[in-house]
Amino acid sequence: MKKVILLGGSGYIGTHLVGRWMHADPEAEFISVSRKGKPEKLPENLADNKRIQWVSADIFEVDSYLSKLPERADAIVDFVGTAAAKDAQTFEKLNVDSAKVMVELMHRLTIPKGCYISGLIGMPATNKLFIESKRKGEAVAKTSKKDIGIVRPSLVYGDRPGVGAMVFFVKLMGLFKKELKPITVDRLADQIIQICTK
Repeated sequence: MKKVILLGGSGYIGTHLVGRWMHADPEAEFISVSRKGKPEKLPENLADNKRIQWVSADIFEVDSYLSKLPERADAIVDFVGTAAAKDAQTFEKLNVDSAKVMVELMHRLTIPKGCYISGLIGMPATNKLFIESKRKGEAVAKTSKKDIGIVRPSLVYGDRPGVGAMVFFVKLMGLFKKELKPITVDRLADQIIQICTK
């Protein structure tokens, strides 16, 4: 049975990924580690699903939750990150140090495949800090000599309310810069699954 560890997997993209992956692979099991643990609102197919274990922990304190993880996993995905921090230190912790945690867990649990969620565009006031920190996170993944795929989405959208104006704006930008086209959460999830299962 395939076991997948998700760092920060209780958010919008993480929960969509689990739903799609469970549908694609009926034997896959997931362990999501985040401060929140199990989200309050979940799609019906995930709410009481026995194939998901929700672990509430500070992902940066590896020894505090390592015993709750399987002795071996098949893949790990790092969803921890922010585009809206107020200072460089917070960007560094959430966008760079989380990649270091992923690499450490890959080493300690002999996880063969990983995926780092990077990005192409942040918030207007802090875009430079966001991009710099995400590129540092990518460098951590690349220099680790682990099999870590990197995805660089721009705006991720789907059934989440309140992003319509942003989708229009980013689509408009995508006319001039092809790489900035927004991506649906389902398409991003499929990319992550492909990276972790190929």
